[in-house]
Amino acid sequence: MVSPTPHARWRAEMPVIDAHTHLSPALLDRAVAIMEANGLAAMVSLNGHTGEQLFAELRQYARYPGRFYSFAGVDFTGFGEPNWARRESEALERAVAAGAVGLKLHKSLGLGHRDRGGKLIPVDDERLAPIFDQAGELGVPVAFHTADPKAFFEPLTPDNERWEELSRNPGWWFGDREKYPYDWWTLLRQLEKVVARHPHTTIIGVHFGNAAEELDYLAGMLEKYPHYLIDTAARIGEIGRHDPQRVREVFMRFSDRILFGTDLGVREPIMLGAPQDLTATDAHIQKFYQDHWRFFETAECNLPHPIPIQGHWTVRACDLPREVLERLYFRNAQRWILGR
Repeated sequence: MVSPTPHARWRAEMPVIDAHTHLSPALLDRAVAIMEANGLAAMVSLNGHTGEQLFAELRQYARYPGRFYSFAGVDFTGFGEPNWARRESEALERAVAAGAVGLKLHKSLGLGHRDRGGKLIPVDDERLAPIFDQAGELGVPVAFHTADPKAFFEPLTPDNERWEELSRNPGWWFGDREKYPYDWWTLLRQLEKVVARHPHTTIIGVHFGNAAEELDYLAGMLEKYPHYLIDTAARIGEIGRHDPQRVREVFMRFSDRILFGTDLGVREPIMLGAPQDLTATDAHIQKFYQDHWRFFETAECNLPHPIPIQGHWTVRACDLPREVLERLYFRNAQRWILGR
């Protein structure tokens, strides 16, 4: 169904790509139905699986040519052993040969993964560098989910603006510095070191560069590093709290390096950007996507953002022109992820 925005008609005829989803290979028919109902041509899964789980996923995707794509992951088992980086570089090469279109680093890097000596692995650990260089040589991007919203690192009290979400997902709270030594800014600075060290590798900061609350910092990253991209997944609630004119300026200035993504999870149960107490119907999914279209395509104020569990405030839309929307919705993903 076409959503009522000034750009709905042409968007319905374009190959829109959701560049940040999480797909269950057993539910691809369901994913196709969702795409058909909401005007999507393709979905990119950022599950970041490894080994046989990844290859099984890719075999299932091959049954739907041109509809589903996947990023491989990194297996941190044995990290610190002499041949670990070579093993994972070779694994990435096999994954790309089998159809993987990128490499995904989960937020557990910097928060959970430890080396064989028990030491927490920072995001900028130089032992990871050969794998990122290999991605550059293979011509595939590396996507980083680093840290999480700032509120996930703040005191876990009812005053925390993400209290409802954290109460339902307690494992997402990272405010205990004894358990999680790196604070929010430290993790972001570690990611920036990685971006700076690998100018020949395309790097994607998912969730609006992992820094949706810090728009000026994010714009500075995009300005400084021409190989750095971001996606919009699960951060409309944060992006839309900024001055809409400033947001529009960022989208306009860096229109060739921002990817449309939602963090939709086609699994059981369907995840609309974040886990929540909701059995998602077709109507819920349609509203989820319509809220995205309205944010990007109109100048509305007091607009509900797509994921209420992330906060019950409203947002202000950014009213992007068609040429920017085309890059956002599909041209950037075609260029940077699919190599077209």
